[in-house]
Amino acid sequence: MKLSGKVWKFGDTVGATDIVGAQYDSIGMSRQWAECAKHVFEDTDPSIAGAIQPGDIVVAGESFGAGHAHYYSTAIMACKTAGITGFLVESIGGLFQRACIDFGLAGWPLPGISDFVSQGDHLEIDLATGAATNLTTGATTQFKPVSRTILDIVEADGSKNWALKRVGAEHAIA
Repeated sequence: MKLSGKVWKFGDTVGATDIVGAQYDSIGMSRQWAECAKHVFEDTDPSIAGAIQPGDIVVAGESFGAGHAHYYSTAIMACKTAGITGFLVESIGGLFQRACIDFGLAGWPLPGISDFVSQGDHLEIDLATGAATNLTTGATTQFKPVSRTILDIVEADGSKNWALKRVGAEHAIA
């Protein structure tokens, strides 16, 4: 699984309510993902809201996905709907990571990623091999690859579709 896109870079301890503010909780709970996508990172950096393009990647520091699990689905699905293809971070909360994978969005710790890219760089990474290229600077590096099972789940657009495919279900459900 390859990701390629513009980097939106953040520091440490970015929580779910830093991704989509708690004031949009009722919209998130009613699964209005397109509406939530309009507000991605607006409280953290107002210049980002509306500037995200399909394929963009979030890179962040330690403790990404901190906070209460109640807000995870809104944050993840808003980012996914906005076009973000993955969260590549120094470290990630285990429950938040699991929720990312369950919803079909790559959320993975890659120690050293913050030093490898800057805000606005174009990153290309093959999560299956760990090979990464900063297309802006030309630098290359190697990260620990993501397991095939996790990649299969994300590529299937989430754990429900992955499971249905594994048992031979004719049609996956959204």
